[in-house]
Amino acid sequence: MTSISVCIVTFNRKLELIRCLDRVLDQSCQITNVIIYDNASIDGTSEALIDKFKCQKSTKVGMQKLGKVRAATIWLVCSSKNIGGAGGFHEAVKQSRENFNTDYYWLMDDDGYPEKDCLKKLLTYANRHHLEYIMPVSIDIENHQKLSWKTRKKNGQKTELYKELKASWGAVMNYITPFNGSLLTRSCVDKVGYVNKDFFIWGDEYEHYWRCREAGIKPITLTSAIFYHPALKLPLVPIFRGVFKVPYTDSKLRMVCLVRNHTYIYKKYDFKLKIIVKLFMYSWFYLVTRKLDFKGYKLYLSCVFDGLKEDFSRHLRYLK
Repeated sequence: MTSISVCIVTFNRKLELIRCLDRVLDQSCQITNVIIYDNASIDGTSEALIDKFKCQKSTKVGMQKLGKVRAATIWLVCSSKNIGGAGGFHEAVKQSRENFNTDYYWLMDDDGYPEKDCLKKLLTYANRHHLEYIMPVSIDIENHQKLSWKTRKKNGQKTELYKELKASWGAVMNYITPFNGSLLTRSCVDKVGYVNKDFFIWGDEYEHYWRCREAGIKPITLTSAIFYHPALKLPLVPIFRGVFKVPYTDSKLRMVCLVRNHTYIYKKYDFKLKIIVKLFMYSWFYLVTRKLDFKGYKLYLSCVFDGLKEDFSRHLRYLK
C-alpha cells in the first residue's frame, strides 16, 4: 500500500487550518499520516486541535498523536518559536521521513485546501508517468473561475482565468508554483534534501524547485487537479510610468526575506542578470516613486548584499 504523509505548516490561522485539515481527511484517496507543524501560534491553534480530537495536551517535545480519522493518523508538532514557512516545511518533512516509511509527501499551507479528488488525480498521473514531483493548479478560493495569481500560458502570456490556462496547456504544465498541494516522492527528497529552513519565508519553495531541476527532476502541474488558495495579496507597485511593477510591502520582515532570498536564488542558479534588473527597478522605486526613501533603499541594498553573501540572519531582527 502506498504511504502518504501530508505536511501542513500553520501559524495563527486555526480556523483556516481546521478547514484545510477537514478537506484533507475527506480526500477520495487514502492518507497515512498528517503532520501539522505549528509555528508557535498564539491564537489557540494547538488547543483547538486538541479539542477537536478530544485528546490531552502532551508536555513532551516532538510529535504528539492527536487521533485517527479514516485510517489516517494525525500528528501535531508544536514549535517553541516561529521558524517560518521554510523552517516548518523542513521540519515537517524531516519528521515524516525519519519516523514513517513514507512514499509520498504532500505539502500545503494552512490557508488553502484541496478539492476532494485532488490527491487521487495527482497520484494516478504520477504513478502512470513515473513522476517524482507533481502539483495541482492553485485556484482563487473566493472565485473558482480565477487563478490564485496570474500564471503563464504556453505562449508566454499570463492569464488570471483557469479556463484559459487549461485550454492553453492541456493536461500538463511544464512548470510549477509550489508548495500549494505539491506532491513529492521519497526519492525526490532523498536526492534533493529538505527545504532550506534559513529562508524563513518566501522563495524557499523556488530554491527547492531549482535544486530539483539540478538533480534531473522535472516538476509539472496537473491542470485537472485543483487546490483552492487565497489570491495573491502582495501589492505590485507600478514604476517607470507604469511600464514595470515591483512587489512591495511595508513589513520589513517580509521585504528582507523577499529581497535577500530571491537575490540568493538568482546568484545560485545562474540568473545573475536578474539581480541587475531588480537593482534598477527598486532603485527607481525607492528614489523616484517613493520620493527619495533613503531608509528603505538602504535596507533594500543591505538585503541584496545579504543574498550575495548568503547571510540569512537579518530577518531575526524583525521577529516579534
